[in-house]
Amino acid sequence: MTDTFLQSLHPEDVVHQRDMLLRWWSIPGEWQHDFALQGRHPMPGWVQNRPDEAEGTRKWIEGTIRQAELYWVSPEMTEVITTLAPSIPDCLPQPPVEDALVMFAKSVPGTDAETGTEIHTSAILWGTVNMWRGQGQESIKLSHGTAEPCIAAETYAWRELVGLFRGMTSKQQKRFMEIYPNRLMPTGGSEWPMRSLTSEFDILPAEKETARASIIEDRKLLATFWALASQKIVIETRERPYSRQVLRQAERKGHELPDIRVIRLREPTSHGTGERQSGVDWSHRWIVGTHWRNQWYPSRAEHRPKLIEAYQKGPEDKPLKLRPTVRALVR
Repeated sequence: MTDTFLQSLHPEDVVHQRDMLLRWWSIPGEWQHDFALQGRHPMPGWVQNRPDEAEGTRKWIEGTIRQAELYWVSPEMTEVITTLAPSIPDCLPQPPVEDALVMFAKSVPGTDAETGTEIHTSAILWGTVNMWRGQGQESIKLSHGTAEPCIAAETYAWRELVGLFRGMTSKQQKRFMEIYPNRLMPTGGSEWPMRSLTSEFDILPAEKETARASIIEDRKLLATFWALASQKIVIETRERPYSRQVLRQAERKGHELPDIRVIRLREPTSHGTGERQSGVDWSHRWIVGTHWRNQWYPSRAEHRPKLIEAYQKGPEDKPLKLRPTVRALVR
């Protein structure tokens, strides 16, 4: 992945892309139904009712986008999350809010569930959903029975990075953009049961190994974002980064522009002072003390992954250098 994939450099992009997605998902059309079921295998008991499942999923996506908290993750913070995600320990889904749309300033490379080839994630939509376990059955149904609460996630990539689009002729691409005008393109969805660890598929099995690998990557990416968002290495601000033109347009239309949660890497702390005075000319910044711990939180009566003693070190004007691995999990 190169810097050419830096496609979202401004927090305001989240609102624009959210509005474009909402406009498209609000239509109960054939393409919406196809995209809604992308990456999802037919649920037991719904084989003959695939159109109903597609429409139900479309409605869920529309509603989740409409009420989602909006996040924008800075380029450096995206690099930190991308680097640390593979090493995060198994954990349960623990999102900071129920519904959210998070956009990464840099697209995150991963594995395509169908082909096993590289795919890029530029944004993730997540929300809560209840699947249903049929009475006396091991499989999950969307019918009657016992509710199985899950986090449902939809991944998106910039259209120009999607293999399907890149493989089209110029004429086909033009036609496709008429059908799907958004630059953020859905690349698949999956559910993560609240009782399942990152690598567990007992409740909702993955059909094949490439799908399993892709879903685990998505879960780890989300879990790392959730874990780091509440730690000292991160600074979260609520911003309204709108130009005067956008504010005037919203006022004329009677629209209320939402706050955006901006996630940035915290600037070097006192741990990193004095490098210049020591006589060493540091060439980069780095993260110190990075290892995961499955931390027990008595107030919540649960374990959560925590990055221990993590802080930046090095001169502020130097590039950030990240190690591809972190130290072993400490329990």
